[in-house]
Amino acid sequence: MPKSSSLSGTDRYNFMLALTGYLISNRQKRIEDLASHFAVTEKEIRSAVVTISLSGVGLYRPDELFFLDYDLLEEGIIDLSFAPTLESVPRLSTRQAAAIASGLAYLAQLVDPTDQVAISELLSILSKGASGQQSLPFMVQPFTKDADLEKARQAVAESRAISCSYRNSSGEVMNREIEPVRLESREATWYLRGFCRTNNEDRIFRLDRMREIVLLDTFTHRSDSSGETEEIYEARATDTEVLFEVDPEAFSLIADYKPDFEIRGNKSIQVKIPIGQLENLGRIVARYSGKVRVLAPENARAAVREFVAKALGEFPPAEEAE
Repeated sequence: MPKSSSLSGTDRYNFMLALTGYLISNRQKRIEDLASHFAVTEKEIRSAVVTISLSGVGLYRPDELFFLDYDLLEEGIIDLSFAPTLESVPRLSTRQAAAIASGLAYLAQLVDPTDQVAISELLSILSKGASGQQSLPFMVQPFTKDADLEKARQAVAESRAISCSYRNSSGEVMNREIEPVRLESREATWYLRGFCRTNNEDRIFRLDRMREIVLLDTFTHRSDSSGETEEIYEARATDTEVLFEVDPEAFSLIADYKPDFEIRGNKSIQVKIPIGQLENLGRIVARYSGKVRVLAPENARAAVREFVAKALGEFPPAEEAE
């Protein structure tokens, strides 16, 4: 019968050394047999083999760790071996090589030029070993937004102005020259704060509305930089104050625009929010699937009705259209 008491100190250390040597020479032994052989409890055997698998032989080299088959352990069988190491070059299918190459190609656009050299060498090796094919079956190129974000970061870091094509909230597209100050993200959307040379004032731009970003000259930061304010959305004198009724499920609308209002309770509330372009109001309301309603003014309600009519394909008669 195995002992009921647990080992400790020197006895446990000596026991684990003996157990390790025994298990390396004798694979897949049942726990009850090991407990009987070493005159310890089955609990002590389980504890010892787990400790051995996690600690190795103590020299902290990859080839001196042990592998414990935990699936067999659940069945009451101990199988301890040296951890498997990579002893030969792995064989990859063409699609596996292509998947790795695609990730490397994407990464190459985001790292420093010095790291791009190493990535190019790896891509070359993968291409040559792609099952004898001259080229990999597919490649993934970085999305334009990623490249634009990288250029914007460079412009901020180097204090360089940029030129770009920009589409505003009304859908109008025009060329802008901007002195970038700071990049910020709100969830999945990136914003660029800076001084707009075109309009001669501080502005906040959405990066996903920028196209064809080009780095220009360096500039000196202005004392009245737009980086001083923390708000993404700032009300203007020309904005229309719209009265909303908002259900609790859509309280994020209030968080986005941050009007002077404190949210309390779990009931619908009414709040006024300044909106710059009423043409965009329909899209704002539609985001919340009936949890936001426009109460006033009438031109704001009309803008929402028009958006809904267009979305449903209900257009005015030809004689009424402008």
